[in-house]
Amino acid sequence: MKNTAEANNKILSRDEIPEKYRWDIKSLYFNIKDWEEDFQKAEQLRNRLVEHKEKFSKDASSFLQCLQLRDEISELIEKIYTYANMCKDEDNHNDDHQSIYYKASSLLVRIQDSLSFIQPGILSLDINTLKKWMNEINSLKVYQHYLEGIYRKKEHILSPDEEKIVAQAGEIAMVPENTFGMLSNADLKFPGIKGEEGKVISISQGNFITFLRNRDRKFRKSVFKKYYKPYKEHRNTFAALLAGNLKKDHFFSNIRKYNNSLESALFEDNIPVTVYENLLSIVHKNIGLLHKYIQLKEDFLDLRPFHMYDMYVPISEKTVQIDYSRAQDIVIKSLAPLGKSYQSVLERGFKERWIDVYENKGKTSGAYSTGSYQSKPYILLNYQGTMEDVYTLAHELGHSLHSYYTNKTQPYIYSSYPIFLAEIASTTNETLLTNYLLGKAENETEKLIILNHFLEQFRTTLFRQTLFAEFEKIIHEYEERGGSLTAEWCSHQYSKLLRYYYGKNVIIDNEINMEWARIPHFYYNYYVYQYATGFAAAIAFSHKILEGGKPAVKEYIEFLRKGNSDYPITILKQSWN
Repeated sequence: MKNTAEANNKILSRDEIPEKYRWDIKSLYFNIKDWEEDFQKAEQLRNRLVEHKEKFSKDASSFLQCLQLRDEISELIEKIYTYANMCKDEDNHNDDHQSIYYKASSLLVRIQDSLSFIQPGILSLDINTLKKWMNEINSLKVYQHYLEGIYRKKEHILSPDEEKIVAQAGEIAMVPENTFGMLSNADLKFPGIKGEEGKVISISQGNFITFLRNRDRKFRKSVFKKYYKPYKEHRNTFAALLAGNLKKDHFFSNIRKYNNSLESALFEDNIPVTVYENLLSIVHKNIGLLHKYIQLKEDFLDLRPFHMYDMYVPISEKTVQIDYSRAQDIVIKSLAPLGKSYQSVLERGFKERWIDVYENKGKTSGAYSTGSYQSKPYILLNYQGTMEDVYTLAHELGHSLHSYYTNKTQPYIYSSYPIFLAEIASTTNETLLTNYLLGKAENETEKLIILNHFLEQFRTTLFRQTLFAEFEKIIHEYEERGGSLTAEWCSHQYSKLLRYYYGKNVIIDNEINMEWARIPHFYYNYYVYQYATGFAAAIAFSHKILEGGKPAVKEYIEFLRKGNSDYPITILKQSWN
């Protein structure tokens, strides 16, 4: 691939992307045949669970064997599911990949069903019996935090038969999210648009925001309207899918005796509901800062009236196109404050093809970090060559190195760190990148480009994600009160939030009222608030790293190693001496 402009003008097929820009998925499984072998192995291990159901709570040895089998099965299905999901996301049009993804999803539900007896069985035991067993067998001590967590959830865990029913409902529960993904990433067709040279350019999930940074206002407006057109055409379907997902969240929170979906979502990680409420409250108290920033952009760019399709235009007229190899070099150098060991892992990631770089036809939009306990970390990108894409690369590498250090340190049972902590690792990388770029800036124009990005981080990560979090709370509470979620109602509520967050001087264009329909995170049950809380914590961590030197870096690396070995707020307190 000569340059990213080629990808902007024509979205390539998967086969047209050079191998060096595609993640090394074959190191996970060489082919689907190898994947099938592990699929069958997982089924066999699942069948072995029946042997443990009656005896696992009889004595310490049987108890340990059951927990170890649980970990073995869970570790294997994680690898199986990760591969299938990565295949699907490479090209959502590929029927073979769709097939193994649905097979993996179905197996995951069956395994959860087969494991459903464990938590009720643990709760049938007296806590003193478990303590006695842990003293008898040293290998059981690793499960102490896991077992304490189950006892903390005692009133929300059902009988074995009820847990089995809940687990069996899991595959049905995934339907709204899976259908949204297929509709948004595979079936939704966006109109083309004429570029500067008169060539028709394909609008896509991957290049939409990039196009909104274009200096040509007529071009931005046209892209904006064309992009939201198919969402409006399918608005009732999107509303029905979102409503179905909310009903799923409500069902699970209700059946487990939580007061609401918010309490249910936060309880798992022992996060007080007040954390969520305080985020909304503090952002509301400081909403004037966002209004001032938008006013600054309006004045500086001389854009009146200021529309929503003007929101992403950078303050500086100068833009930079950064090829992927240079982006790699920038990211490695910018993270030097985290030490040579951290940098060497970054270099390995690039050499070992952890990253799927460019957009291709049918590829899932956006960016994320994935992988399993048994695999290297992987990153999906849709790299367009902008400064924002360099930040996305640094961000996702923050997640991947978090996984790398956790998996090297923690046993499988504690390897899946909570999202509440995950966004700290990613955003700390972004902040260190900003510090590096400012230090290397050769003139005021370059500094302006970098500062603009940093301010945009506050707008998009702190304020915009909090707007999303507030919308999520509104729609959940409305559904829990028995409200009927329609496209018109969603757009009306979303429009009111946009008016509050962006202020009276911004034109809330009709198209943006459909933005709720394109946000996949609304299917993750109170997920997005953690971007905002993680951003706030990351700013503090990055300052400490830059000012505290090696002791601060050592503490930060220890933070990355802790995974899920304790509750997230406890880990944060331990990491902030």
